[in-house]
Amino acid sequence: MAITDFSPEPNQRTLKVKTFGTLSIEGMGQTLKEEQIRSRMLTKLFSYIIMHHRQEMTVLELSEALWPDDSSNNPAGALKNLMYRLRTLFKKVWGADDFIITGHGAYNWNQNIKLVIDAEVFDEHLKRAALSHSREEKILLYQQGLSLYRGDFLPMLESEYWVVTLGTYYQSTFLSSVKKLIAMLEADKRYDDMADWCSAALHIEPLDEELHTAMIRVLVAQNKTKLALDHYQEAKSLLYENLGVSPSEELRNIYLKLLEETNTQEMDIGAIVKDLSKDEEHGAFICEYGVFKKIYHLESRRTGRLGISVFLLLVTVEPTAAVAVSSKAYLDIVSESMTRLQDVLYHSLRSGDVVSQYSGAQYIVLLPTCQYETTKRVIKRIEKRFYDTSRKLNTKLIFSFCEVEEKDTNP
Repeated sequence: MAITDFSPEPNQRTLKVKTFGTLSIEGMGQTLKEEQIRSRMLTKLFSYIIMHHRQEMTVLELSEALWPDDSSNNPAGALKNLMYRLRTLFKKVWGADDFIITGHGAYNWNQNIKLVIDAEVFDEHLKRAALSHSREEKILLYQQGLSLYRGDFLPMLESEYWVVTLGTYYQSTFLSSVKKLIAMLEADKRYDDMADWCSAALHIEPLDEELHTAMIRVLVAQNKTKLALDHYQEAKSLLYENLGVSPSEELRNIYLKLLEETNTQEMDIGAIVKDLSKDEEHGAFICEYGVFKKIYHLESRRTGRLGISVFLLLVTVEPTAAVAVSSKAYLDIVSESMTRLQDVLYHSLRSGDVVSQYSGAQYIVLLPTCQYETTKRVIKRIEKRFYDTSRKLNTKLIFSFCEVEEKDTNP
């Protein structure tokens, strides 16, 4: 199967156009970048013409694309003026102004000037990959097409309706295709290639949990356990801080399985004790929620066997300002307050107390060997330390607590 090569041809009348991540046009011995255009309206006009270069564009169509809110009193005249400025720009860069042909009430791109556009080549390769029956050819086509996606489609025009439509399509196509490629590479045990594509995809879409899960799987397959554990913590923080959500059950299960596997090698008991004693901390124990659940189950068993009381404390951060829950302002306020709250919990609790982030705005605390009145004193201590140092955060803390019930361990 022939593959379109995204590179300028020897033909003098060929232009290579990049639309992903930025706008640039290269060919015929010259290069034009978006910052050289210095006009948003010229950029809009040039971009629209490029992406519709195979069809005739009427004055009405171009006017609606340039002024969708009817902000121009004379769109036909304004369009004529913009076309003159665009041709002048072509003349300045390439020494020719015949790129756009004027017709009767319409404009056309000069078909004698070939355009090789990254977005079109990207789309062509991925469609061919989906239809190919050869596994190697499918992988090759996916790799060649996906390598062209270097960022959002025409990001400088992200608010334009036609850019939003195309951008959404290209983004969803990239994500679905890169996941198919990663799955094939994993099945073929091509872990180095898989790791490279996971890393490249996460650079483009850092908040996609499926990609983070795949990245952890490949690091485990490469026996890079420490990097896998570190990546989980980074992914968890990204999800909390940007989306206000906890990792999925699948991601948590991978993490717990990873924890179990890291302790399977036999070691001398002295070496184990030495390893366990390293990096000992004196504040509360802060852990991932999956680990917290394991500790909770252990403590609930101890309550009945040893006759001790254990309390569970939930601390919720709530903005005092009137902001929408889904807004960036809300996430910024909650994120900063949660960071401060974690520090307060670490220094306000005992080394045997266990803390975990339960949601984007909540911490859950396990207080072993603690009584009802002691729990109330702990709450007052947390409140005082938080408000003494966090008054400018415009948030309040909401507490709820209960005693952990004895877990029945009888068969």
